[in-house]
Amino acid sequence: MRVVILDGYVDEPTCLGVPPYISTYVRYVAGALVCAGLPEESISYVAIDDYRRREEKRELLKEADVIFLITGMTVPGRYLGGTPIAKREIEEIGELPAYKVVGGPIKFGFTLKGGSRAEKLEFEGFDLISLGDVELAAYHVGRALVEGVELPTGTFRLKRTAREVDKFAPLGAFIVKDHFYYPYVICEIETFRGCERTHHCSYCTEGLYGRPDEREPEKIVEEVKALYSAGVKFFRIGRQPNILGYRAKKTDGEFPEPNPEVICSLFRQIREVGNIKTLHIDNVNAGTIAAHTEKSEEALRCIATYDTEGDIAPFGLESADPEVIRKNYLKVDPEGVKTAIRVVNRVGAFKEREKGLYKLLPGINFLVGLPGETKETFKKNIDFLKSILDEELLVRRVNLRQVMVFDETPIAEMIKRPKTKFRKEFEKFKEWVRENFDLPMMRKVFPVGTIIKDVLLEAHDGAHTLGRQIGTYPILVRIPERLELFKTTDVVVVGHRERSVIGIPVPIKINEISHKLLTYIPGVSRNTASEIVLKRPFKNKEEVLSLFPQLEKFADEIEV
Repeated sequence: MRVVILDGYVDEPTCLGVPPYISTYVRYVAGALVCAGLPEESISYVAIDDYRRREEKRELLKEADVIFLITGMTVPGRYLGGTPIAKREIEEIGELPAYKVVGGPIKFGFTLKGGSRAEKLEFEGFDLISLGDVELAAYHVGRALVEGVELPTGTFRLKRTAREVDKFAPLGAFIVKDHFYYPYVICEIETFRGCERTHHCSYCTEGLYGRPDEREPEKIVEEVKALYSAGVKFFRIGRQPNILGYRAKKTDGEFPEPNPEVICSLFRQIREVGNIKTLHIDNVNAGTIAAHTEKSEEALRCIATYDTEGDIAPFGLESADPEVIRKNYLKVDPEGVKTAIRVVNRVGAFKEREKGLYKLLPGINFLVGLPGETKETFKKNIDFLKSILDEELLVRRVNLRQVMVFDETPIAEMIKRPKTKFRKEFEKFKEWVRENFDLPMMRKVFPVGTIIKDVLLEAHDGAHTLGRQIGTYPILVRIPERLELFKTTDVVVVGHRERSVIGIPVPIKINEISHKLLTYIPGVSRNTASEIVLKRPFKNKEEVLSLFPQLEKFADEIEV
């Protein structure tokens, strides 16, 4: 018996599963199958990118007895590490002879781009369509396989509980070893699912999961231990809409009060599991911070104590226009977001190392195409960002997205076709952000001389190599030389673009570095680079600096 989990990737408001991320879904399905009684060696994992380019993976699916296709994108994104499954590929999988199950966020509809309405697929050729939770479907399929009874067909609508996740999650850790990025994979870790708000944002699919269903802290740590034992050293506590909502205390208001003691204990225990290289977060509700500033700051300060550098607390402002906020039940106004930004700057805008990254910085999300949007909306968004610059606050990144519409969300009743009415204004807004906000902010957050550790080299772009740290929304590093991929290197920042930094590997081996890379060091002209090359080899660092004092800023990184 051969069961194959085919990962078509997921991207939700609370869960990312595009490489180097591996989602909760595929790990839970693997764990559910083991919990049902199937041996680990009978279960394989294939990423859709591997299926596309490796014949042996295609053959594995052709010979499989059971296939679980996991996919679904409910937020738009651009990805370096992989390409989500296309509609024609889903149809192709449906034609394979195996018993086939499809599940994940795809149950809400299929679309791959912002500014679109999701399409309900028929899933022809699939035997079981999971409209509930695919991990619970996997358990029932696994039990049927073990007992030798007829496999279920049709639709599956049962929903799992946090207690079931606590059982499945550690058992599915083994599957990460099949990922083509392994050991450079980062795992989303769930604390709870569902939204704590009474009124949900009009566009968001998280509210469709119902009220929060929280996992036990010790079970979360048990899952991290299992993944760590399987070779994973990169984690994001991201599979929840608001990390400050975990074990929060109910109040009469819209936002429960954060529980710093529980959050602090959880992060401390996770960090103590072993030599964890990345411990980051995702999704922080700025409304919670505005409503409960003191408790929120206490919790975030503790997170900033135990997380690893380069972490981001993303805030979903979505729009600075009061009318858009009102019409779409958005969770916070601009003043509330500014309060949250100030708090995160207080607790996280310090550097773990003298030349390293800031520990924890805020991010801001904007969503374009929401009901109530006018030309004035974009001016209000710009005014808000100008106020951040005027106050000299630090923001790690601004994310601009176009809305996706799914039938079961409130926005589906508000607009028929999600298209940007004000295309010209949107493009101007985007251009303003990139030139007037992103670029100056990049220079503040990643000043020349900043050391970025353990950059994974992922792709070539002409004569350049693109790499990122393995973490939450990592900055794209462009190295102006073709280097071997899927290796890691430390880099020093030597320049900036709107959405990336230019870096060169460190240590700077001055007797070996290419002429081209030398020219990217600030203060080193082409002629100076030629002089350096001609005077090589140097005997020691002192000789280099005496002849070329313009390298003094990078003295610590130079190696002879």
